[in-house]
Amino acid sequence: MRQRRRRGYTLVEITLVLALIVILGAIGYPSIDAMYAGVKVEAATDAVRGAWSEAQAHAINEGRPYRFAVVPGKGNFRVAPDSEEYWGGSTPAYNPDDPAIVNEGTLPTGIPFAMGGSGPPAASNDTVLSPGSVSPGQWVTAAIFLPDGTAQDDVDLPLELAGARPAIVHLRALTGVVTVERGE
Repeated sequence: MRQRRRRGYTLVEITLVLALIVILGAIGYPSIDAMYAGVKVEAATDAVRGAWSEAQAHAINEGRPYRFAVVPGKGNFRVAPDSEEYWGGSTPAYNPDDPAIVNEGTLPTGIPFAMGGSGPPAASNDTVLSPGSVSPGQWVTAAIFLPDGTAQDDVDLPLELAGARPAIVHLRALTGVVTVERGE
């Protein structure tokens, strides 16, 4: 009697191939993650520029100042009218006669706001607080946009991530123009 041989792979062979794929992925992941560091810094600059544009547009349209504030050492930012009722802990209910916006956002993971000349931030992925969990005392004003389209002060906001060229987002107070300077 002749035995017929089955075609296919054994469980051991499949397990070995999967183990090799996992090992190669673990070796290659740091390289791939490092390639995206520059993309993360670019996304962070875009987030800041977008928030500044939004604050400036609302200040002009509503005829009142808007504040852009950050949490130093974290990647959280907030845009709201420059009034104590919006920064004192509770946000007023929506009023159709007074359509103010309050927008909270975050930078990509790993990129915190370095404020006050504290130097480059420590490398950490724990750079974002959950939305709505930031207490009023943690916000630090970075820019105030005035109803005429200008800003109260010039602002230089550095954004850094290990493995990527740093960027500095500049706000010119007199004109309200935002530019980005890429470091080396």
